[in-house]
Formats: sequence, C-alpha cells, structure tokens
Amino acid sequence: MKTSNRNEKKHRFYIFPVVVLVLFLIGCSNTNVPTVNQVTIKNMAFSPATLTVTSGTTVTWVNKDAMVHTVTSSNGVLNSGNLTTNKSYSYTFNSVGTINYYCSIHPSMIAKVIVTAYVAPAGGAGGY
Repeated sequence: MKTSNRNEKKHRFYIFPVVVLVLFLIGCSNTNVPTVNQVTIKNMAFSPATLTVTSGTTVTWVNKDAMVHTVTSSNGVLNSGNLTTNKSYSYTFNSVGTINYYCSIHPSMIAKVIVTAYVAPAGGAGGY
C-alpha cells in the first residue's frame, strides 16, 4: 500500500512541472499577430463600408456579386484590377491613416479602411 501511495506522489511530482510549462508557453505565445480581415463585395456594396484595423493587418476583399468590381484608391495604394465573381484581392496595411476606396466600374460604391498604430500590451509583445 505504501508503494502505491509513493507512486501517486511521484506522478504528481512530474505532472505539476508539465502543467506549469504548458501555462508558461501559452502565456508566451504571441496573440497579437496581425490578423486577416475580410470585406465582402455584394449587392453593389462593400461590407463593411468602414473597417478599422491595426498596422500590419492584411485585408482581403472577395467579390460575391455576379458582376465585375474593383478595389481602387485614388492615391494608388489599392488597385485590384477587375475582380470577377468569387475572386479576391488582398493588401497588407503597414502605414497608419485612412484609405478611401471605390469600385472604378461603379464609382458610387465607396468605403474606407482606417489603419491605427499597433500598440503592444503592457509587459511587451507576447508576454515575454
């Protein structure tokens, strides 16, 4: 009976450091990796019409309309070319600011992306 009790303690001794290690690694993982956001082109509109992201974020536009559209900004930053049905265009925003864009085929279709600065959480990026 004493041997069984000793083995139980031995297993607990090994499990505790493993649990601590796993929790440490989870805390160190970088959860602030820029994300991918999607804008849907459907019913002659960009949805959402206003998207706010942090710098370093990739935005993907997907055309779900039966007609051709573009993602075009007057400053030349965005230039998707013609997007047929189910085609997509992606762009990574690295500069802070507001980018107004439109469909060059249907100029009444307008939208914007607001890019804010990335702010690392207290304690540094990723909790290191």
